[in-house]
Amino acid sequence: MDQQSIEKRERTKTTIIIVVIALLAVLSGVFVALYVTAKAGKTAADERYRAYAESNYRKSYYALLYNVDGLEGAADKLTVASGKALRQEYLSDVSSYATAAAENMSDFTPDEGGDSKILKFINQVGDFAKYLDDKLNKGGSFSEEDERTLREIAAAVRDVKQSLVALSEEVEQGDFSFVDTLRQKDSEFTKTLRSFEEKEVDYPSMIYDGPFSDALSDKTPKALSGETISEDRCKEIAAKILEIPKNSEISVKDGGKNIFETYDCEVQTASGVAYVTVAKQGGFPVSFSLPEDKQNGVHIESSDAERYAENYLAAIGFDNMKAVWASLYDNVYYINLACTRDGVILYPDLVKVKVGGSNGKIVGMECLNYIYNHEERTLETPVVTEQEAAEAISEYIALSSCRLAVVPTKGGGEALTYEFYGIKGGENGDKYFVYVDAVSGEELKIMRVLDGERGLLLQ
Repeated sequence: MDQQSIEKRERTKTTIIIVVIALLAVLSGVFVALYVTAKAGKTAADERYRAYAESNYRKSYYALLYNVDGLEGAADKLTVASGKALRQEYLSDVSSYATAAAENMSDFTPDEGGDSKILKFINQVGDFAKYLDDKLNKGGSFSEEDERTLREIAAAVRDVKQSLVALSEEVEQGDFSFVDTLRQKDSEFTKTLRSFEEKEVDYPSMIYDGPFSDALSDKTPKALSGETISEDRCKEIAAKILEIPKNSEISVKDGGKNIFETYDCEVQTASGVAYVTVAKQGGFPVSFSLPEDKQNGVHIESSDAERYAENYLAAIGFDNMKAVWASLYDNVYYINLACTRDGVILYPDLVKVKVGGSNGKIVGMECLNYIYNHEERTLETPVVTEQEAAEAISEYIALSSCRLAVVPTKGGGEALTYEFYGIKGGENGDKYFVYVDAVSGEELKIMRVLDGERGLLLQ
């Protein structure tokens, strides 16, 4: 091979090497780009998954709070209920809340083997409720052991509820993350979850049928009557509700139709923008709201707020309304008023009124219960005496007052009852309203008074 051919071959090899190097450089760049893109995609996917997981954890946490709160309330009421029907109602509630709480809790349970004591405790509570319900269905009654177990369950669930509520302040901080917290074995949240494992309750062997559910009937607006009113007539009614001049400038629009048709009104007042809802049929007032003065403190007593609310309802056409409940929250009194007849409280005919604590001004009203339930009634005559009715109530409650009241029942019915008020556990103990059927003498309902963040509540 001559020298020229050799040089040509070398130039060709050099060219090929350069091309290969160039191609490798290009491919290297492509691979780097693909790696960076893949890594970025993975990071984005991880972030999406993290956000999705965090959202689900938060939903489960707040659902858990709700269901444990309901479980605690129902379990507590079982410790003072004595009638079979009422006991079965609360047993059903315990079972339902326990089932839901167990489902919420499973989202936070790291135990993959299914042997978590956390879930075991909640499931046992639900199972025990079903066991007792089956026992009552077969004609049996609660034994002393059953009563003891119920008290232990109520105490244990109360402790768990308080622990979960105590975590709310931490959970609601902007930088709190369930995803990160659940990885930490020594976090307050995981410690609280482990507190379930410390609850030791002895349960008997359980045999039960499935839980039962109740269906509610549809509502009809019994209080509405008359022809459909005009927009001009609606303005007059709104002015009366707000206690402003009739010639005030009020805007009116259709409020749409749910169970009944309404007008929605808006008007600028000295206190700010007011909103009023009026039923088209007969012009019955449904609700109104005004801005609340929360800055100037509370300068009126609860009894005065009740009187202002009663006088206001009388002025806009509600007869024989009596304040039956008052609670103060954030400088505003929330007053529940019920229609009365011959000294009997008619709880289905309820109207709620908000009274400013600084000046006694009426700043809100809502009367849907009244609209749905108010009608002319033929009241029953009590068959059992007050003393006989009191005998149906647990000995653990010290009774202090009683009055006759008509209360709503499941399925849309009503019952004449004795409403007893009492305290369990001494002067500073838990407070209850207990309703005993004035005809049959059976307990119908127990309501516990709670001093919560939003004032006094009934559970």
